[in-house]
Amino acid sequence: MASRDHRRRWFLGAGVAVVVAGVVLTHRTPIPLEIDDRTLAALRAFRDEPKFLDLPGRPAASERARLEPLFDDLADRLIAGIRQNPNDTWVLDEMMPTVDAFHLEDTEARERCVDYIARLFRILGIRSDRHAFARFLIFV
Repeated sequence: MASRDHRRRWFLGAGVAVVVAGVVLTHRTPIPLEIDDRTLAALRAFRDEPKFLDLPGRPAASERARLEPLFDDLADRLIAGIRQNPNDTWVLDEMMPTVDAFHLEDTEARERCVDYIARLFRILGIRSDRHAFARFLIFV
């Protein structure tokens, strides 16, 4: 009986290890992106547009003042480096500090932030964060 429990725990542990290793390896295996002049123009347009204009409530002005530069900085980094690093792993690594900075914002602001990340994914042709942001529990 003890050996059956031991085997069951071993298989469960091995299964979890395989899943975790798969997530880590999947995230670290770069997927090439097709970057052209239209992609860069879309990134520049994203950078130049005003953001967070639709945030409700009294803290909206301070949230916008804090969050808009966060996304403008991300866009600047993407514009500066995407041609030399045309893969999703580089982009996800560039996005990580931004996601880390907004993940504890209130729901309204955080949802807008996730929407901006999703727009950048569409601009760049990225289909998934491949669990890169799973620790933040805000991406599904």
